[in-house]
Amino acid sequence: MLKLFSRLLILAFCCSAVAGMAEPLRVATEGDYPPFSFFDNQGRLTGFDIDIAHALCRRLGKPCEIVAIPWRELLPGLAAGQYDIIVASMSKTPGREQQAEFTDAYYRARDVFIGHVGAAPVTATSAQGRVLATQADTIYATYLHQHYQDTAILKFTPTLTAAFKALLKGEADLILCDNLSAFTFMGTEAGQGIDIIGDPVTINAITETAHIQVRKGNLALRDALNAALRDLRLDGTFHKINARYFPFDIY
Repeated sequence: MLKLFSRLLILAFCCSAVAGMAEPLRVATEGDYPPFSFFDNQGRLTGFDIDIAHALCRRLGKPCEIVAIPWRELLPGLAAGQYDIIVASMSKTPGREQQAEFTDAYYRARDVFIGHVGAAPVTATSAQGRVLATQADTIYATYLHQHYQDTAILKFTPTLTAAFKALLKGEADLILCDNLSAFTFMGTEAGQGIDIIGDPVTINAITETAHIQVRKGNLALRDALNAALRDLRLDGTFHKINARYFPFDIY
């Protein structure tokens, strides 16, 4: 019954846009957040989010047009009509929900500090004078502001990749990020000698899930994407994409 309902939602969305079937589904992503979205050695935009976006476009019967947009410009660009959806590993917060509609979660992660092997975990006392870094304009930046602005030295970078580079250069002591990006970085040559430091951080249960965003009020597209996401999980497509990037299930 659930599978039939999903098919009906997708069919309803597709039929409502018959006149625009040739129109692509315009997708925005960040492009500098491996393994979710990044440019490979040939300059091609790739990653878990990119594969999910292509799979959703196929499910909806629409051509896929994907562009890389700086993180802080993603939601304003969506509101301005520059693209139709955002597939960029974005978590849900009350402020963001005022700017866009959010689909159901399409993967889950934990929040962790990473640093050089042997580094001391972050506590209220051990944070004193240490440089804690993360990507600006994220839930991680908000968390650091709320908990460590009076003790640690906070460093915010335009991308997570830039934060990793700051750690390697000795410009940061620890990075706060999601465990999936951390595992990918630690698996690279540059990430040797880097490890998760301390226990996972619980920012809150909501922020540990990633969602797709559509323009505020576009419930038909949101519901069609939710139905398509369910189908991708049921028919094994999600599992195949998952296995390309992670040796464990992230849903």
